[in-house]
Amino acid sequence: MEREKIIPKSYPSNVLNQNWSQRPIYNKTNSKKFLKAVNEMEVRDDDVWLITLPKCGTTWMQELVWLVLNNFDFESAKQEHLELRSRFLEFEEVLYDGEGSIIKYSTEMKSPRLVKSHLPLPLLPSQLWTKKPKVIYVFRNPKDAIVSFYYHLRRYKETTFLNLTDYAQDFINEDMLTHQHFLHVTEFYALREEPWIYYTSYERMKSDLRSVIQDVCKFLNKNITETQLQQMLHHLSFEEMKNNSKTNHIWEAQQLCRIFNKEIEDVSFIRKGKIGGYKDDLTDEDINKIDNWMNNELQSHNVGLDDLLLQK
Repeated sequence: MEREKIIPKSYPSNVLNQNWSQRPIYNKTNSKKFLKAVNEMEVRDDDVWLITLPKCGTTWMQELVWLVLNNFDFESAKQEHLELRSRFLEFEEVLYDGEGSIIKYSTEMKSPRLVKSHLPLPLLPSQLWTKKPKVIYVFRNPKDAIVSFYYHLRRYKETTFLNLTDYAQDFINEDMLTHQHFLHVTEFYALREEPWIYYTSYERMKSDLRSVIQDVCKFLNKNITETQLQQMLHHLSFEEMKNNSKTNHIWEAQQLCRIFNKEIEDVSFIRKGKIGGYKDDLTDEDINKIDNWMNNELQSHNVGLDDLLLQK
């Protein structure tokens, strides 16, 4: 996918004191019209925004938050695709048919909206950092995320790489994308103490999902009973999520098949969900190369991986 440098209409200078003019921002070519619509998008006071890098537990947290916002309505959750209950902002551009608003689906959602996005902070709606609605951010060990994203691209037949080693090498060599990887997370990590931000990690969700559910409920000012908590732990377990047709993005796959005349053989979006699962797929040489890349990036941001993963 070709990328181009983006200069947004405005920067979140009121939430982070940094030189935004020096912050590299890239997005796919010919996306300026969409990004302008996003920048000008109306943000509602009762919105909840879920922001992540790709393959960092977005779907898992998305289902969790939707249930909290909707009074733990498990029956409705089992009847409707997650991506229709909670819109993926960037997918709106894919669905845009040339009429009306580019982001009309999110705009038409009833409140309270749960909107997910992989966009970095400076490309999100400008009202996000002025109105400051609730924002949830989830990070994941990049080694697991890289492997997961490779298989995700293979599912949609969008990768030209024959093997994971070549893909991982390209990922860490692509400066304008990989440099943004840690800018994306460290900007939200720097805001983690703000009352409108809830920052967590995939690893923490795996190790203590009960506490994360309780944290999210407290963050969103929602009560939860022990019975509801047990239901959540069951519904959000890996086995249930993987076997749930409403959380495997089947609807999105169907839209891509329709729009781009594609065939998608593997309908399961959720793959393994393991912590450290990269060890099963990456070679020792791959891991060393990714570790060196991560260490250089982390040093430049003066932060450790354990800090970002909340493992200290």
